Amino acid sequence: MKITELIEMIKQDKNCNVRPANHDIAMPANIPEDLKEFFELTDGIRLFEERSFGINIVGRKDFIPTNKRLYPPDDVMWEEIEDHVSNEWYLIAETEQLSQYISVDLTKERFGQCYDSFYETHSLEGDSAIVAKNFTDLLYNLYSNKGKHWYWLQPEFIKLGDAYDEPTL
Repeated sequence: MKITELIEMIKQDKNCNVRPANHDIAMPANIPEDLKEFFELTDGIRLFEERSFGINIVGRKDFIPTNKRLYPPDDVMWEEIEDHVSNEWYLIAETEQLSQYISVDLTKERFGQCYDSFYETHSLEGDSAIVAKNFTDLLYNLYSNKGKHWYWLQPEFIKLGDAYDEPTL
């Protein structure tokens, strides 16, 4: 399914809120095509906010490195490690109440892969599960589960590996 078709389908769902596009904030130049198209058409989406596992797909303003969102510069828990791979992971979805975050990888080797960035395990090798090969798959799966659960934690989900595995792209 194309990202445009998916967004149109989500717009029809009364349990979701597609925010209108906001072109006032510049985006990084090196983002995947499906994500670029998403930000051209929307400024984020709230999926099933009233459900236990509802989630917010961030808009342009919040599309920032996940490390900066989870560990602000004044946070003593995080010290940015120069050249660490997670410095290129950008926040794409979040639900603060559950400490659940999802990152998209902008490195050349893993361009567009999406990771489980749960607050307590974000960027830890072996605990950074790949939850989607690209943003379109992520959005489709989050929408399809209707806020009932995290789809990548379900027994039927075929594991895609960890962010630190050898690149598959």
